[in-house]
Amino acid sequence: MKNLSLINKVLFLINSFFLIGQILSYLAPFVSPNIFWPIAFFGLFLPVFFILNLLFLTYWLVRMRSPFWANLIVFLIGMNSMSTFVGNTKSEVINSKKNISIMSYNVRLFNAYNWIKKEDVKEKIFDLFSKINTDILCIQEFYAPKQLPKLDYPFQHIGLQTKKSQWHMAIYSKSPQIEKGTVSIKGERMNNTCIFSDMIIENDTIRVYNIHLASNWFDKSDLAFMENPKINKEAIKKGIFGIAKRLKESFQKRAVQVEVIKEHMKNAPYPILVCGDFNDTPNSFAYYKISKSLEDSFLEKGNGIGSTFLGKIPFLRIDYILHSSNFKTTTFTTHQQKLSDHKAIESSLGF
Repeated sequence: MKNLSLINKVLFLINSFFLIGQILSYLAPFVSPNIFWPIAFFGLFLPVFFILNLLFLTYWLVRMRSPFWANLIVFLIGMNSMSTFVGNTKSEVINSKKNISIMSYNVRLFNAYNWIKKEDVKEKIFDLFSKINTDILCIQEFYAPKQLPKLDYPFQHIGLQTKKSQWHMAIYSKSPQIEKGTVSIKGERMNNTCIFSDMIIENDTIRVYNIHLASNWFDKSDLAFMENPKINKEAIKKGIFGIAKRLKESFQKRAVQVEVIKEHMKNAPYPILVCGDFNDTPNSFAYYKISKSLEDSFLEKGNGIGSTFLGKIPFLRIDYILHSSNFKTTTFTTHQQKLSDHKAIESSLGF
C-alpha cells in the first residue's frame, strides 16, 4: 500500500470490497437463507464479482503491483465455485447396457396469456415434444384447464391441484409408472413444487422427480423499474428495496422446499433422476442442497455457460437434470427454441 499512488490506493480499496464480496459468494451455497439471508445475494452475484475482480487482476498484473496476489489467491480459492457455471464436454465413450433419454421444460402455461406474440406457440411446443421424443418428459407450469393434451406417451402423472384450471406439473413416460406421489412442503396441498414417479425400465426401477421451486414473483412496479429505472433518488431506493424484498422471500421459500425435498430423496428406494426449474443459479443453497451426492448432466456433457432462462437477466442457468451415480450422461442438449421464458433441456443417460 505504501508504494501505491493515491489513485491506486482508491482502486485497491474498491477492489478489496469486491474481493470480500467474492469470498462471501463462495460461502452462499453452504448457508441457508433462513439462517442468514443476505448471503444468498452474494451467491447470486458471483459472476459479477468474478468479472470485476478479473479486470482488477489484469490491471494489477500489467502494473506489476502487489495487489495482484490477493486477486489471484481469491480466484484460486473459488475455482470449484466457478466450475459449476461452465459445461465441459468430455470425450470418453460411455458403454452401457441401457440408455434412456429425458427432457425437462418449463412451458410457462403453454403461453396461455400470450406473453410471446406468436401464433400456435402451444402447438409448436407439442411439435418439439414429438420431434425429440424422449423416453421421459418432465413439464413445469403445465396448464390444461379443459382437457389434457394428447402427447405420444402411454403413461403420465399429472400433479392436479384443487381445481383443474390451476397450473401444475407433469411427468410423461414410455415406461410404466408403478407409483406416483407429491412431496408435500409443510403439509401444503399444492402439486406445483415437487412430484415423483417410480418407473420400470426393463427389469430395473427408477424414481423420477419433477421440481419447480418458488419463483421470484416480481410485481408490475418491480418489472417496470428493471425495464426503465427512474433516475430520482426516491424511485431508485423504492425499486431496489422492492426487488430485494421479493428475492429475499423467494430465497427463503426455496430453502424450506429443498430441505424437505432432499430428505424425501434420501429415502428413495431406487436410483433417482431429478428434473426441474430451480429458479436459482448453480451457486445457490437450493442447487447445492438438491445436487449434493448427485451428478449434473450439464457439467458432464454440456457446453459453455448453458443458460436456460430467456428473461431480462442473461446467462442464467436455472433448469437442471441431475442423477444418481448409477447413471452416466452420454449427451446433453439445451434447445434454443423461444417458446417460453425457459429453454428446454434434454439428456441421454446410460445405466
